[in-house]
Amino acid sequence: MRLALRHRYSFLSPLTALLFACAFSAGVVNAQDTELDDDMSSVDVTSGPITPVTDADDAADTEIGPDDQGWIDGGHNYASRKANEMTQWVDNFFGNNERDLEQAESRLRLRTIYNWDERLDNEVKIRLGGKVSLPQISKRLDLVFRGEDMDDLSSDGVEDPSEDRIGLQYQVGPRDEIRKHRFDVTVGFGGSGPKPGVKYRYQDDWARDVSFRFTQRFTYDLGDGGYGSSRLVVDKALRERELLRAYTRFLYGEKTDGTEWSTSLSYARGWQGDNGRVGASWLYIGADGQTEPYDLVKNYKVGARLRRQAVKDFLFWEIEPSYNWRVDEPYFDREGAWRIELRLEFLLFDNPSETVEKQIR
Repeated sequence: MRLALRHRYSFLSPLTALLFACAFSAGVVNAQDTELDDDMSSVDVTSGPITPVTDADDAADTEIGPDDQGWIDGGHNYASRKANEMTQWVDNFFGNNERDLEQAESRLRLRTIYNWDERLDNEVKIRLGGKVSLPQISKRLDLVFRGEDMDDLSSDGVEDPSEDRIGLQYQVGPRDEIRKHRFDVTVGFGGSGPKPGVKYRYQDDWARDVSFRFTQRFTYDLGDGGYGSSRLVVDKALRERELLRAYTRFLYGEKTDGTEWSTSLSYARGWQGDNGRVGASWLYIGADGQTEPYDLVKNYKVGARLRRQAVKDFLFWEIEPSYNWRVDEPYFDREGAWRIELRLEFLLFDNPSETVEKQIR
C-alpha cells in the first residue's frame, strides 16, 4: 500500500463537508416528510427494478389484497412485497452491481470517481459496471462489467479478485425458480488468461418486512490460484421510503491476507426535490479487517452518502464524506483520517424511451 501523503486544501474542509452533508440530508428529508406523505401516489419511491427478471417475478409484483388469500396471509404477502420493492429501489438507485447483473435487460453505469484522503494519495478512477444482454447468442448469456460494490466500505481500494472487471455470465438452472435461487457460470478475462468461476445467489423473506440475500462466488485464476467470496445482506423496510441494511462480506484465497472481511450497518431514505428530481441519503457505520499476519481490524468508518439526479434524468451526482480510524499497514499505529469521494454517473439503458424515474420507482 502506498504510504500516507499529507494533502492540505484550503478550499475544502473534510469536517465541514461531513457536517454539511449530514445536515443537508436531515434537513431535506425532514422538510419534505409532509409533502411525501400527502403525495406518495404521485411519487412512488418504493417500486422494483426496471424489468422483472422472469414471469415468476411478475407474479410476485402483482398487487395482493386481503381477499386473495385471506386477510392475514394477504396482508403478510403485501407487506413482504413492499419490503422487497424498497430493497430493489435502494439497490437500483444507488447502483448495486449484483442487482444490475441480474436485470432482464441491459443496464450500464459509467462513473467518474475522485477520492480525496487526508493521508493517502488522491485518486481519480473511471468505472463501468452492469451488463449487456446477448440475445442473438442466448437469452441466458450476458457480457458483464464489474463496477463498485455499494455496500463494501473497505477503504484501501483493493479489487476483489473473485470478480473480474469484464467477463461473461451464463445463467443455468430452471428459470421459474430464479426469484429465490439463481446459479451462474462465469468466465472473467485478465492478464493471466480466462478465469472460470461460478456464482450462486439465494434470497427470501425472514419476516413480513425483513428480507435477506446470500451470494457465493468461486473463481480460479491461472496465475493466482483460487478465490472465494461470501456476501450476506439483510434488509428491513422501516417505512415506504426508508430501509435499514446489515451487510457482511468475506474474501478468501491463496493470495489474500487470510480471510479479509468487511461489515456495515446503514440507513437509506429517498425523497423528491422541488423540481421533480429524485434523491436519497445513505448513512452508515462499518469496519473491515483481515486475519493474517494477525487478526486485525484495519478500519472503523462512519460516513454519509448523498445522491441526486442532476440536470438530466440519466445523470447523477454523489458526495460521500467519511471519517476513518484505520491502520494503513500491519503493525502501524491506528490514526484517524478524513476522506471525501465524489462521483458523477451516467446511467445507460437498453430502452432509451423510458425515463430514469419510471425505471427506478
